[in-house]
Amino acid sequence: MNKFQWSAVVLSLLCANMLLADETAGGGQSNSTEEDSKVRKVNLGRSVVTATGFEQDIKDAPASMSIVTGEELRDRPVRDIGDAIRDLPGVSVDYQSSSYGGYMISIRGMPASYTLMLLDGARQGVDQTTFPNDTYSQQFFMPPIAAIDRIEVIRGPASTIYGTDAIGGVVNIITKKSFDKWSANATLNTTLEEQPYFGHSYGVSLYGAGPLDRAKKWNLQLRAKETFTQDPRENTIPIPDSINLDAPTLSIGTNYVGTGKSNSWQAGGRLGYDMNESNYFYLDFSHLGQYFDSTLLGTDNKFYSYNTILMHKGSYGNIRTNTSLSYNVAQQIARSRLGQTAIAQHRSIIPFWRMNLNIGAQYTFDTIAALGDTVFGGDYTDSVSRHQFSIFAEDEWAVLDNLFFTIGLRGNYSNLFAFNVSPRGYLVYKALEASTIGDLTFKGGVSTGYKAPNITSALPGWVSSTGRGLVPVYGNPDLKPESSINYEITAMHETDWTNIEITGFYTDFTNKILSQTVATGQPLPAGYICPNNKNYTSCQTSYNIDKAISYGLELFTQLKPISVGVGDLGVNLSYTWNKNKATSGEGKGLPLTGVPEHTLNMAINYTYKDLGVWIRGEYRAKQFRTNVAGRNGNYTNATFDAWKANNPGRSEYYNPYFLLHLGANYNFTQRLRANFGIYNLLNQSFFDYYVYQNTQNQSTLANNYANVLEGRRYYIQLSYDF
Repeated sequence: MNKFQWSAVVLSLLCANMLLADETAGGGQSNSTEEDSKVRKVNLGRSVVTATGFEQDIKDAPASMSIVTGEELRDRPVRDIGDAIRDLPGVSVDYQSSSYGGYMISIRGMPASYTLMLLDGARQGVDQTTFPNDTYSQQFFMPPIAAIDRIEVIRGPASTIYGTDAIGGVVNIITKKSFDKWSANATLNTTLEEQPYFGHSYGVSLYGAGPLDRAKKWNLQLRAKETFTQDPRENTIPIPDSINLDAPTLSIGTNYVGTGKSNSWQAGGRLGYDMNESNYFYLDFSHLGQYFDSTLLGTDNKFYSYNTILMHKGSYGNIRTNTSLSYNVAQQIARSRLGQTAIAQHRSIIPFWRMNLNIGAQYTFDTIAALGDTVFGGDYTDSVSRHQFSIFAEDEWAVLDNLFFTIGLRGNYSNLFAFNVSPRGYLVYKALEASTIGDLTFKGGVSTGYKAPNITSALPGWVSSTGRGLVPVYGNPDLKPESSINYEITAMHETDWTNIEITGFYTDFTNKILSQTVATGQPLPAGYICPNNKNYTSCQTSYNIDKAISYGLELFTQLKPISVGVGDLGVNLSYTWNKNKATSGEGKGLPLTGVPEHTLNMAINYTYKDLGVWIRGEYRAKQFRTNVAGRNGNYTNATFDAWKANNPGRSEYYNPYFLLHLGANYNFTQRLRANFGIYNLLNQSFFDYYVYQNTQNQSTLANNYANVLEGRRYYIQLSYDF
């Protein structure tokens, strides 16, 4: 973001704060508590809204859910949405890293594109698979921490309510909505790297919100943040002397968390109008940009996104409505792609008798244009578009005072694919409530998932490039939408001091879509051949496998903060066991993705007056190697057997690892707060290269770790509330 844009944001925050100071100084408390409770929910605590669209306790929600509160986010260093939710059960940020220094989010082993990202229940941006090379990194739309009330995460499919984008899960960032008086926050942070192979980063965020008139009918939010990462001090990594290859060094590559100079920024605002106790409107606009110094492309890799949302929330007696229009345009400069998405949707929640009926409809129009001298392959040249329409209905029935049954159905239609129906059923049984041994809840259900191929994957011919321009991507017109049947069961026990939750899940896929790498000169779908020119290393396309399964176990335990004489002590622990594999085809029995089978996170938190100290540990194990797939890029038993034969004694899994982090926060005053953290305290190194024999019996370099993560680094943050 240029200096003029930052100056405008800062000036707006300061001017608004000064102009309205005289109004808010003696404003007192709002007497519109009942009005706010009807239209806008504030400080929900353990309540959630994402699972059904209406407020309910997390134990009653017909889904496996987790919450990260705003207080938790402010008590520890958080770089992006991946950092914010990485300790939750069922969530993994380990299978893929971003050139911009962030993490791609996987829920229950599903790819990042299967996770729907929401801001106050509204979609953010176009389908990220539109833009290859992880340019449109999902984590960077997260607003400043000071703006966030909480983050709600649905672990598992939510297609009945949210459509095909939510086949893996939902992450819903919910912002603060109390506008009784003006408040603002400015935060500065930096991450200093010990290892020279990663660049230092610097960040700033600004947030302000409050009423615009004395009647408090109009309100305004302003938000902005920027992160800049320097070039690494060292751009090559020495290869051990024992490795005898032509190249003595290895250039920093795509498996690094941050591979070079980059910059990401966002600025936005929301104008709200509280017309009366029944109608609340807001207009939200955000601008997001990313820049990455991609020298292999011969150009700067830039990405821009503009998102506009017009929202109406209604409360008419017992009936609540939510209606929105949104428009997003996104452009990736280096890839000459312009994506646009327009969405119109409505939802009504109608309580009657012992039921809560949730009905709605959604229309989505997507289009992608090829800019400059680029075109799509096949019959498509300048652009391709898609229309999608869906209707849904879901009803929660209180069969008994402690037994709730939810049944739902969604119909999806696309002009590119056939009509589909996605039903689900869910049961919540509150076995014990407010008893002497706490609350005990059992819940579980069966749901179906449906995901159509992204807008370019089903086109014939060349559609884009990845691998920093060295790997052309071709569409496959024979692709079919993938579908799934999902089962889960959960037991939850909570007391005043403890919280325990255990969930088992099982997913059965049909026509699962996977990526496939094709060697130069080899055939591609629709009669194309991978070109052997322009220094291309290979090509990429997508294909369906017949059957696959994913299953696992999620465990969360919590010792709530208790007094230890001097201060309070709390402990959180989460563990995820996740396996997935193909059950038919050439890769039968082999994993679908490289998500760790074992993920363990633990945190100990101590607070004493204005001081907080925390220590976190994380362990990852049994992450399947990607280099056993061979040149065709997908796991098959033939390539796996060939890899094992060429590499006797070497495990098909990456090395396990353990990371330890230490940090503290301190409130100097009621307004000034500092955070300090040492990440990777033991300085675990992820440089462990070796020579292996690939399936063509060629000597090739590989790493014993899936990603080269950062070494020991120091995080410093100062935050001031106005």
